[in-house]
Amino acid sequence: MSIRTRKSRLVAAVAMTAVAGLLATACSDDEKSSNTTEAPASTEAPASTEAPAGTNLASILGWDNSLSGVQCKFGSVLALTGSGAFYGKTMSRAIDLAIEVIKESGGPQFTVKYWDHQSGLPEPGVKAMKEMVAEGISVKLASYVDDLGAMLGDTAANKVFTLDGGGGTSIFGQKVPYFWGTRAITPNDTLPGVFEWFKQTYPGKTKVGLLGWELGPLNDVIKQDVLAKIEAAGLEFNGLYELAAVGNTDFAQSITKIKANEPDLLIVSIYGQDPGSFINQAATAGIKSVMMGSEFTPDGVNASKGTYDSAGWTFAYDYFNPDAADLNPLGKYFVEKFRAKYDGESPDFYAANFFENTVRLWELMAEAKAAGATDDKLCVGETLNAAMEKDPTLVSVYGGSATEVGTSTHDLVTHSVSKRPMGVFTYKAGKVTPLAYFGIGGEGFTLAS
Repeated sequence: MSIRTRKSRLVAAVAMTAVAGLLATACSDDEKSSNTTEAPASTEAPASTEAPAGTNLASILGWDNSLSGVQCKFGSVLALTGSGAFYGKTMSRAIDLAIEVIKESGGPQFTVKYWDHQSGLPEPGVKAMKEMVAEGISVKLASYVDDLGAMLGDTAANKVFTLDGGGGTSIFGQKVPYFWGTRAITPNDTLPGVFEWFKQTYPGKTKVGLLGWELGPLNDVIKQDVLAKIEAAGLEFNGLYELAAVGNTDFAQSITKIKANEPDLLIVSIYGQDPGSFINQAATAGIKSVMMGSEFTPDGVNASKGTYDSAGWTFAYDYFNPDAADLNPLGKYFVEKFRAKYDGESPDFYAANFFENTVRLWELMAEAKAAGATDDKLCVGETLNAAMEKDPTLVSVYGGSATEVGTSTHDLVTHSVSKRPMGVFTYKAGKVTPLAYFGIGGEGFTLAS
């Protein structure tokens, strides 16, 4: 089924190229360290949409150039400095790339202004929101679940349409007006699939514990959901629910508690450099639990000081593999363009999410225009939110097939993804190997062959 069929409000479908297939599951530059950084759109003339199929976004997606010349300035609040600066770099690189290729493909002329929340600090995020609103910007791409909740109130109150491809909605950010999570929630969305994999792989093992980030008043709602999923899987919570500060590098206290009450399966729901530091110290301490991480990044590899490569690192989420042989047409195009722009470097999961979210702004603007919105209203939060509510299925670099771009569907109540391919994977000695595939709620669970 073509993009035009699925998204009938987008017109002028162009034939797709039959490139290598399906992805079954799946930065700003270093000098961007100030609180605000602005990146203009490309000044090159839009490419003709009569180019051969598959050579630009318009031809791959089957979209027309009716928005060529339409201006849209949006904001993005990322971790440009601090322990999570890796995220800000890879996310902003993908946004900058998307802006370029969108204009080259005859799409809108986007401009992004970056703000720095300094790796999850609430004060810079709140300040960024006030500045953004004062500048009249009502569209943004976000991370860290809109700076670990501190920005959510202003996002809703000021009708700033937001796509968060870094943390999604988490559990605590669901149902917030104008705020949409575009990735699976970790660890929560992965748990049904993770537990099925664990039961099949380690029969007779039942005890589950968790190491997570300390998020203050947000902790309880996440914990209750985790405990409910453990019970629903027929497993046993062993009482270990250890929380560590964001950006922690010394896990001695946590490791002491884990060793005193060691579970069969330890969910490691920490991010960035933190899981690398933890697993390095846990290996030294002799912890024997099966560990299940919530992400895989070069930052984690480096912080592990070789432990990821020697002992291995198992993780579960909607992982994006740029080297997969079965990328869909949009995924393949993204990887090729990213490598060309950034000297052969391969994009990761977060780059994939922020590239597709920038493309989705074009998609929603086009849908709004087809529904009757005038050009001066297309880059307005209320307009894009209405388009999202009318059709919450958006194009994606994930899923799809060799001839069909993937899609991701969002729940109109929770504002989180309801359809998203995920899996369990393990990294060791420089190689990622899939262990199982599944969707939200463990849908379609299958062990990897």
